[in-house]
Amino acid sequence: PDGLSQRQLEEDILRLCSKGQDKLDKRVDPRVEIVHLKPSTKEFPLAWSRQGGSQHSADKRRRMLFLHGGSYTVYSPKDAVYMSLCSRLALACEVCVLSVDYRMAPEHLFPAAYEDSAAALRWVAAHGPTGQTPASDLFVCGDSAGGGLALAVCLEPPVDLRRVLRGVVALSPWADLSASTPSYETRAWNSARCFGDAVNAGVDRKAGREEAEVYLGRGGAAIHGKDWRASPFFASAPQLRQMPSALFQVGDYELILDESVLLCKRMRKAGHRDASCSVYPRMWHCFHEYAEGGGTGRPLRAAIHAVRDIGVWVKDRFAPANGKSLRKRPAGATVVGHGAAKSGVSPNSERGGIPLQDALAGVS
Repeated sequence: PDGLSQRQLEEDILRLCSKGQDKLDKRVDPRVEIVHLKPSTKEFPLAWSRQGGSQHSADKRRRMLFLHGGSYTVYSPKDAVYMSLCSRLALACEVCVLSVDYRMAPEHLFPAAYEDSAAALRWVAAHGPTGQTPASDLFVCGDSAGGGLALAVCLEPPVDLRRVLRGVVALSPWADLSASTPSYETRAWNSARCFGDAVNAGVDRKAGREEAEVYLGRGGAAIHGKDWRASPFFASAPQLRQMPSALFQVGDYELILDESVLLCKRMRKAGHRDASCSVYPRMWHCFHEYAEGGGTGRPLRAAIHAVRDIGVWVKDRFAPANGKSLRKRPAGATVVGHGAAKSGVSPNSERGGIPLQDALAGVS
């Protein structure tokens, strides 16, 4: 049965990840046009690349800013894995995706990446694929460190952007650079059980803080670790309440699982009306980038479904043609119960889960 073959595939990829032998996606969807933009010395100092749907003729006023991951130190929009992911996002969401470079550590320390990302958000709100045209629907998306940046730039966006900023999509976001959450212990890689975050095998809380200090600077985890620009996990209740619609997608096996689950809980407690967290069974950090099977040659169904889920979520939040205000809706993706996940138990369904309020019941 396909369910059993997918379970074996997941285990095979986890084993490859734990040995550093996994391969990230590299195929670009041929239905999506990619255009590289020249660096600008006036509005934004670094290189940009844009993904825009061609066959589906995406409305050029509907845009997504994508912020790549890489611990604030590596990767760029031109890397194959991000060209692949952004092409799939453009197609699934029917938007034009602008994937940007930002200054990286150790040459450029905090808050350089945040400042560049905030500048990029202002730019993409005013510039479309054909030139200076205001956006009608604007989303921000990012993975890992980029997921943290995506959340951060949506905490205090310029007032004039708020009317078009429809949502933020955080993929396995690194949202707490102080490494304070329990999943650093509960999701540590266990080879004997093939359980936990194999991508971050051997990483513990101390190592997480050391990694953060490459960006935050020496001693930065203590000095800046709770600054919302570095760690949106610690944003205030008023900041969280005024954020646009938010979708978190995270793997059940991730070392930083709790950063998404607990932050989503805080948003709802603060009065946010459209925040949801989808936890995917047996998935690892940034599993979205393993749709091609991590080097096994077999497609990973969860990664494919996750991007499709994003597309449904995004399109459900486009501004209506009649100009009326958006109706806040719960996201359609499902969530694995956090309490069950602690013991390694997941629902039988490949994508099944329980409602978010139940998933959070055992989380303090």
